[in-house]
Amino acid sequence: MKIKISPVILSLFVAAHAQAGKHPITVHHSFSSEIYTEAQPVKAFLDEFDKPLETGDNAFTFNTFELGVKHMGVGVGVQSRFDYVLEFDPDTALYTHLEKNDLPFEDRNYRYYLEGKQSTTHGVYISYDIELFKKSLIIEPKVTYFQSAHFQDGVVDGTIYSDEVEGALNVDYYFSKDVLFKEFTPDTSPQGKGYSFDLGMSWQATDDLHIHVLAKDLFYEAEYEGSGFVKGFTTDIPFQENEGGTLSTSPTVKLNTSSFDREITHTLERDARYYVNVDYQYNDRLAFQLASRKYHNDAFHQMSVRYGFWDHWKTFAGFETHSKAYLIGVENKYFTLSFKTDNFDFDNANYANLSWSIKKDF
Repeated sequence: MKIKISPVILSLFVAAHAQAGKHPITVHHSFSSEIYTEAQPVKAFLDEFDKPLETGDNAFTFNTFELGVKHMGVGVGVQSRFDYVLEFDPDTALYTHLEKNDLPFEDRNYRYYLEGKQSTTHGVYISYDIELFKKSLIIEPKVTYFQSAHFQDGVVDGTIYSDEVEGALNVDYYFSKDVLFKEFTPDTSPQGKGYSFDLGMSWQATDDLHIHVLAKDLFYEAEYEGSGFVKGFTTDIPFQENEGGTLSTSPTVKLNTSSFDREITHTLERDARYYVNVDYQYNDRLAFQLASRKYHNDAFHQMSVRYGFWDHWKTFAGFETHSKAYLIGVENKYFTLSFKTDNFDFDNANYANLSWSIKKDF
């Protein structure tokens, strides 16, 4: 028996194949590791807090690995992330510096405030390029679904008096491993599932001017089942007047914890990060970029220059405010490699960022 193929179906198949052939399959990989600390250089911040105290009230690290493919505007791939954000009161940094270095305290209450969010996630993402105005404007939504077993999400707020173990602290703390009290780690790691949503926009305003805007973690939510927790307050200075006019004190602790298998489900949320890049191609070899990014109350502004050499090679360098970091890098049509730091003596660096990306069309 002969199988007949409709000429219409055959024509549609050939047309679809030809259209797909105009859009190559792009394989791409990217990695970025960024760390920034205030009050102390990175090494001292993580170890002994023994460098001269600097001003500041936060620290963060963002680390992302991605591998994926894109075809006809649709991108899919895998992603791994480790993110840690810490906010603190400058008085807390001063107290820590004095305590770790055996320096004299003032006879006063020190404000003790720490707010930290940390998570390790592994997941898959899907993105789609929405092309408008003859491809001069591209909207780039991206959704990532992930699993996670390791996280911290907590706030400690209160006061500590001088170098005495006296003070009053409020605690609202959720975790997979108890690094604060070291007593309430769940027997089984929490099972976390969540999603993040990024939104980008790329606009080729003129032949020489390109603008890119990106909001990372515009929406971010993860639920951890079986989370450990500590909620409540501690105080060591409630005074009581006794007969004869004498005063006595007794510590008060009121904490609700996840002891005795009382773990709960906790939702972790993150704040968005915003990026704006403006690229201007001055001539065939020389280009300039203005870049800004904002996270919480910190804004970083960067000016960089690119210079082309050989056929497809470019080198670039720049400087960023706030972090006071210098950028150097090299790129061609297949890969980009960059490094940024405020001090090439890494023991005294407050900021470092290593990143690369690789892509190939097939």
